[in-house]
Amino acid sequence: MNNVTQIKLRRPTREQRVDTIVESARKIFCSYGFEKGSIVDIANDAGIAEGTLYRYFDGKRSLLDEVLRRHYETIFYDIQQTLPSIKGHGNRLRYLIRRILLAISSDRGMCGLITREIRQFDDCQPSLAQELNRQTAVLMANEIKAGIKDGWFRKDTSPSVVCDMIGGGLELIGYSYMKTGKTIDVDGVTEAFSQVILSGIESEKSSTESMANLIARLERTADRLDPT
Repeated sequence: MNNVTQIKLRRPTREQRVDTIVESARKIFCSYGFEKGSIVDIANDAGIAEGTLYRYFDGKRSLLDEVLRRHYETIFYDIQQTLPSIKGHGNRLRYLIRRILLAISSDRGMCGLITREIRQFDDCQPSLAQELNRQTAVLMANEIKAGIKDGWFRKDTSPSVVCDMIGGGLELIGYSYMKTGKTIDVDGVTEAFSQVILSGIESEKSSTESMANLIARLERTADRLDPT
């Protein structure tokens, strides 16, 4: 009698199942949009029955929220790890602008999803994307306030106005990216954008310091190039 070895397939854990569903939702929403992407499409992509999906999520809105939460969680984690090591309020503000531009340019599907869906819901029920964008603006506002307190930014600077300018500009860049499909020069746009913002809010103290740093860098470069 032949011995038949039966191999039991291990069922995915709840966490693994949720990860699979969320990744499928991200793919479907980014490809077809929130309205056109269906629960059936998501379940089929995840390889599960539609009824199984409802064991984990109430519907498309809760799935969209989880997709957005995970997307922004990665961005916020990166900011928390990097921002404290950057010296200078202007440099930290520049980093925040660059990090958002990286998020826009690195995932065109998510960029399209956010720019399309962020206005889809009524103001009485704001989307998670709106709340997470607000948290990003708070990070910038806190940096501007700290710069004002330390004398690096002008005392008459309005953090809310500056944040609105930055947010509006980045949003326009995102729309343009989705419309034209042209690659974003992240470093170039970051520098140009930052120069416009910082030139309007830097105090005389920070401007003098920035010029001194520039001169010092030029002198060091000249020393390296001097053959004598």
